[in-house]
Amino acid sequence: MAQSNLIAIDLAKNIFQVAQLKGNKLKFNKPMKREPMLELLAKAEGLKVVMEACGSAQHIARKALSLGHDVMLLPPKFVKAFRQGQKTDANDVLAIASASQAYNVKPCKIMTVEEQTLQSLSQARTLVDKQKTQLSNQIRCLLLEFGVVINQGDAALTQAVPDILEDAENALPIALKQALAVSYELYKTQCAAKAQLHKQVEAITKQNDSCQRLMALEGVGPITAIELLSFLGNTSQFSDARGAAACAGVTPTQHSSGGKAKIGHIPKRRGNTLRKNLFLGARTVVSRLKHKEATTEKERWIKNLLAKKSVKCVAIALANKTVRTAYALLKNGSTYEPKILAV
Repeated sequence: MAQSNLIAIDLAKNIFQVAQLKGNKLKFNKPMKREPMLELLAKAEGLKVVMEACGSAQHIARKALSLGHDVMLLPPKFVKAFRQGQKTDANDVLAIASASQAYNVKPCKIMTVEEQTLQSLSQARTLVDKQKTQLSNQIRCLLLEFGVVINQGDAALTQAVPDILEDAENALPIALKQALAVSYELYKTQCAAKAQLHKQVEAITKQNDSCQRLMALEGVGPITAIELLSFLGNTSQFSDARGAAACAGVTPTQHSSGGKAKIGHIPKRRGNTLRKNLFLGARTVVSRLKHKEATTEKERWIKNLLAKKSVKCVAIALANKTVRTAYALLKNGSTYEPKILAV
């Protein structure tokens, strides 16, 4: 190891595996409880602290930064390739230390408290929305098995279910009605929770200048604005706008061999709500623009792409441009002003 004083930490809830290296020598590799581990960081000076970006990593990273240490968070998938031998805590922490010295390492972002709060709020709303949809689908499917069809949309569901449950003349079993009543109450609870979280998101975006500037972009609403802000931050973790777009998953994959490069499809990434919201917002803009004249330079660019590509392809292209523009806005502290076409 070239690093003169490095501490690697394999995170856990209570018992952490901690390894300290000085130069090429391993000073110790042992389990430690939370308090002694934090005390070690507090007493030491000028350490390089490396961890995997997993549960509690952001909190401990901010704590180590406040103590004057250099902190690096590593993607778990990247660290896995450096583990030697069986999967044990002792081997895992050595893999973290080895991975931190790789030339091609790309550390994860260390969030501020404000950025992590925005991300947590977005994730809480996403989960509530997902559970609401699951309950809605379950109620519809259970009733469909008994020949009761409910039209699409939340309004149709909230109007139909109470009448179905109160109708004594339908053939639905009492046990089923009781189960449906419980599911419907949960559904209403999730609807109320989603509305409450959405109001909170809107209140935050109205008070945040960066969110207001991001919402000026085409297809960016309050939810996408706080996700972009928590993702990009002050943009210091990205070398350029293209790297930010690639990290967001809105650029195609590339395969290079023998001096020949092949451009593939957009990579499949599960759980990426930012990319999902960027795409949905961009698709709405593109779909509306199909039936109207372009009034700005960007709209003309979209119209030209639509003449050659499908709506989905153009929506991904617009999402890519949105991330790059958002990067520039946050990096330069500027505002977005679309260029109006001359009449």
